[in-house]
Amino acid sequence: FEGGTLFGTTAEQRKRETFKKEKDELMNVTERLIRRRPGENARPSPGASTYLDSVAPSDVVRPMFDVTWGPVLGILSQVLECSDDDRNVGVCLNGFVYAVRIASHSRMSLARDTFVSSLAKFTFLGSIKEMKKKNIESVRTLLTIGIVDGEFLGESWEPVLQCISQLSRLRLSASGLEADESFLNSPKQKKTAQPAKTDFELFRPVTRLDLAREAEESNGKAVLEAVQESLIDKVFASTVKLSANSLARFIEQLIAVSRSEIAGNSKSGITGIDSGRPGASTHGPEGPSIYSLQRLVEVADYNMNVRPRLVWAQVWEVLADFFAEIACHENASVSVFAIDSLKQLSFKFLEKPELNEFNFQRLFLKPFLVVIEDKGSRIEVREMVLQCVSNIVMTKSHNLRSGWKVVFSILHHSAGDSSSKIESLGIGILQRLLDEHLHELCNISEEEGAGKSDSALTSIERRNRNANVDDFVGLTRASLSFVGKEGATSSRPIGLSLRAFCHTAIYSDLIASRRVLPPVSGAQSDDPSAPGYTYEGLTDQEGLEMVAWRPLLDGLARWVRSPVTDGAGGVGCLLQRGSILALRAILLRHGHLFSNDQWAAVLSQTLIPAIQAGAESDESPVLSISSESPFVSSIDFLADPPPLPPPADSNLLRLFEANMESSSKRTLGPAELMLEASLADLRHGGDGDLRRAYMLAKNEEASQVPDALEEPFPNSWLATTAPSALGLLTDIASEIVVARGIDGSKLIWPMIAKQYKTWCVGRTGDAGPWNPCEAVARVSCREYQRFASRLSDRLGELGKVEAGAWAVLVVEAFADVIHENVQIEDGLRKGLVSRRQKYFGRDTHEEVAVDGENEVQSEAKKQPEVVTEEGAEASMASHVTADEPGSDSSEYLQSSVPALKIRAIALHLLFQSLCSILERFVPFVSKAALSHLIDTLNESKVAAERAAGEEDLAVAFQEALLNDWGHGVDEVQEAIEGSSRIQGSAMFFLTQEAGATQAIITILSILCTGVVDTVDLEEWDREAFAEPYLHSVIQDVLVKFVASEKRDGHRIPPNVWRNASESGGKVAIYCTSFAS
Repeated sequence: FEGGTLFGTTAEQRKRETFKKEKDELMNVTERLIRRRPGENARPSPGASTYLDSVAPSDVVRPMFDVTWGPVLGILSQVLECSDDDRNVGVCLNGFVYAVRIASHSRMSLARDTFVSSLAKFTFLGSIKEMKKKNIESVRTLLTIGIVDGEFLGESWEPVLQCISQLSRLRLSASGLEADESFLNSPKQKKTAQPAKTDFELFRPVTRLDLAREAEESNGKAVLEAVQESLIDKVFASTVKLSANSLARFIEQLIAVSRSEIAGNSKSGITGIDSGRPGASTHGPEGPSIYSLQRLVEVADYNMNVRPRLVWAQVWEVLADFFAEIACHENASVSVFAIDSLKQLSFKFLEKPELNEFNFQRLFLKPFLVVIEDKGSRIEVREMVLQCVSNIVMTKSHNLRSGWKVVFSILHHSAGDSSSKIESLGIGILQRLLDEHLHELCNISEEEGAGKSDSALTSIERRNRNANVDDFVGLTRASLSFVGKEGATSSRPIGLSLRAFCHTAIYSDLIASRRVLPPVSGAQSDDPSAPGYTYEGLTDQEGLEMVAWRPLLDGLARWVRSPVTDGAGGVGCLLQRGSILALRAILLRHGHLFSNDQWAAVLSQTLIPAIQAGAESDESPVLSISSESPFVSSIDFLADPPPLPPPADSNLLRLFEANMESSSKRTLGPAELMLEASLADLRHGGDGDLRRAYMLAKNEEASQVPDALEEPFPNSWLATTAPSALGLLTDIASEIVVARGIDGSKLIWPMIAKQYKTWCVGRTGDAGPWNPCEAVARVSCREYQRFASRLSDRLGELGKVEAGAWAVLVVEAFADVIHENVQIEDGLRKGLVSRRQKYFGRDTHEEVAVDGENEVQSEAKKQPEVVTEEGAEASMASHVTADEPGSDSSEYLQSSVPALKIRAIALHLLFQSLCSILERFVPFVSKAALSHLIDTLNESKVAAERAAGEEDLAVAFQEALLNDWGHGVDEVQEAIEGSSRIQGSAMFFLTQEAGATQAIITILSILCTGVVDTVDLEEWDREAFAEPYLHSVIQDVLVKFVASEKRDGHRIPPNVWRNASESGGKVAIYCTSFAS
């Protein structure tokens, strides 16, 4: 017996009883807790919650599934692989479905991806194994998972979509249809993929590749019978039920599959083997396929109109990048399909108008812009992009809003394309847009606040107004980009450039007619590429009004100074001359809309800098051409500035419009009509008179116009463009500034007069020195005369005060430029003489020879010394480069003598201009202004007398002439000794002296006649002022005349007075210097 049994129960039994007792107690307590219900008045403590309410079912299942999914996958995979029993296969496939569902809902991505990938491998798609019934059922199960549980698949969509891709390939093969690679492969790839057959083909052994092809054909037939196309379609159609995030994941995976298809490697995701690797697959490299790309288009089509725009915008960002990438693919067929798909989607998207404050159209059309910007894309693809844009503009322009910005950017980039066909397509789209859809582009609606003041606009209307102006600026820049190519060495075809110029005139007409309203905020003058760019120095309202104008004017001004000088269509400097004509049409027709401050900004910040830059950029031989006499010009090849255009309502211009051959039915605006006529005249070598432009409107009539003379320097900006450029300033001054009265004369005229002066005498200062050549000086002097002549014709129309103010301004402008010329001339003379004396080792001193005659003094005061030594040196330094003694002696001749000739010629021309207008101006000019002008003329006369008697100067002119013939100074010194010492320089300076004297006599004669009594602007005794001075000047002239005739009369040809214009400049004698 055991000891425990003798005294009762054993220790083990006692433990069991204790455990049972505790167990029963726990069970009773648990039962009571479960049965306990909260009372009706029971109040739960704050923060208390029921455990069952706070735990999601997936959180309860996840720990258990996390432990079991590995063994479950192993069992299901083993049974599915080894068993062919339908019941076992069905149970296993259901297990896969439930496992994927549990993993998806429990957010167990690793388990979900593993089950889906395993099931995809059991489909045998992408392999060379024969597909059995269980494999086909696996395919159906995989598609069902995509349809039912697609919301939770995430990245697991990739094997599903890859299986669908392989299904499509098998179905095509089984249906007898050609696969995608049959037409997507290049000819070289097709030749490689299909080796030539041989006569011994029937006797060669069966290869592994043959077995794979047979298995694929068998599998294709099985799939075609068992898997319906509708089941596949349902997978993609069900994407409309996906949430935004799930749809984004689906599209990302579909894009990944499509990318692998196009690369010819669509099986790697199923088989795990890269079929593109040599020897990695028995199939060999696959050809490209676009099945998934087509399905991507379908998915976009399904979801486009069922998704909110904000959601769709997020989805489209991913799609747009992929479409842009594929559109630039190296395979032409693939890229063409991508562009065609974008076109279809765009047309559908643009069927609905865009709501305010949204930019979905801009986002949707962005892939087109990416393709056109990629210079590595194919030319035919870029052509397709432009054709798509053309179709959009022609059919959907009524719904375009934010999309206009992308359209204009595409057209802008097409202008810089290397293909001339793309350039023609781009300008053609712009032309059709302006001819047929201008009312849709510039239709001011209630959304833009039509008819409201700026202060009454709502926030939406203000934003729309600003956005519309920004789009208009984009349109302007698109047209300007077709004028010429940046960095090109030659111009475009003349038709393209002329069309682009005409577009700018259309835009100015739109702004002037207020079909394009200015923005209401956001003006800035710092960044030209940012919205709201305008002129600085204006008030807020004036700055806003110029936001639409500045890009237009700046764009044309940029081509005024363009370095491209190649003539197109037989017209030299077409870009520069066309830009000037466009600016002329715009500013003359619509300049009345600008305030004085706006005009000042346009001139100082756009027009004048462009004109000056154009003059300074010229490097043609025109710079070195100089005349040997003030009377006989060697610069007769300069183009003439065009005359003033007829009024905007001229019947002759309307006749030109009626004769134009144009497909457009719209009426031309005033600036456009003027520019069309101007360009027709330019192209046919006309003289700029637009009253005869109607003769050029039709080709058959234009053929009757005589051919224009050949231009000797067609690539010279100075010879072709400078007269029209500076002439534009004259047109502005005479037609617009004069009409502004006193305010215009004080603010705007000084800018134009300063540019006249710069071209006549040159420039010094911070901008750097610049010295005009003779051609530039002649152009400037002509514009002085043209403006003064036009103003003299209008003085009678102005009030006495305005007429007097303008007359004084013109007289002061002449006096100022004459004085500056004399200062420079005297400085050059002193410097030249000093340097020549240094070269020949002689002492330098100032010799003033005036033939023993006394200098003429002004009635008001004695004429002071022309310039001091310091002033002479400073003037000399600004116009010629100092030469050190001992350097090449020809250098100072080549730099100084031509500069002196230019000064003398400029003064001669200024005196001629002054004499032609004095009769009309003197009655309006004050005593002080006339005294100042007479003093200035006398200053020039004295300086000319001094220069004409300077022996060293005369020899230097002769040396320069002989040096130009190819001889050095030392070699010809002996030849000069026997010649006349005054013949070379006197030709210029005696003429200058005669011109100044003639101008003085003209002024004094007018004052003595008493004609000025009719004006009565200022009470002063004009006759008493002029008569003594006039007698003194006449006496001085006659004394010198007689002395000159006595001394040099034997050298005068007998018929010198019969044809003064030809003979007067052939003999440098004082008594013949008045012959001109």
